Amino acid sequence: MKKLLIVAIALVVVIAGFQQSYAKTYWRTYEVAEIQSNGIVLMDFEGNRFLVKKDPGKIKGGLQVGDSVRYDSVKNVLKKNPWQPAAITEITDNTITLELNSGEKVDVNMRSKYRNEFNKGDQVFYNASKKQLKNSTVKEVEQE
Repeated sequence: MKKLLIVAIALVVVIAGFQQSYAKTYWRTYEVAEIQSNGIVLMDFEGNRFLVKKDPGKIKGGLQVGDSVRYDSVKNVLKKNPWQPAAITEITDNTITLELNSGEKVDVNMRSKYRNEFNKGDQVFYNASKKQLKNSTVKEVEQE
């Protein structure tokens, strides 16, 4: 019994002595700038562009120019971001009309929590699978 207790205490000390380490993530958010025959051109928020050799037809949900995507450069994995940036173009009593960055127009049912939260022209994020909206922290860049 004493030997088992000594081994257990030694094991706890060894495990507690290791530093806490966290998995490093390489996922970054990009916008689809171009779709070419040899891959997809992604653009980051600073305007840097690079080519990813992926077939846009094989990406779940399909890709269009202007879509927001997540890309892991280490694992070479590309997936469509569930929250797509959009602008509110029209608000009625029953619907909110959005224009996604890809140019697609979407109608979202008006919910009670949306009534005084959004205005025409607001930048929002839209989740197509849940048909939900949330406020965007991204501000429109003023053109000079």
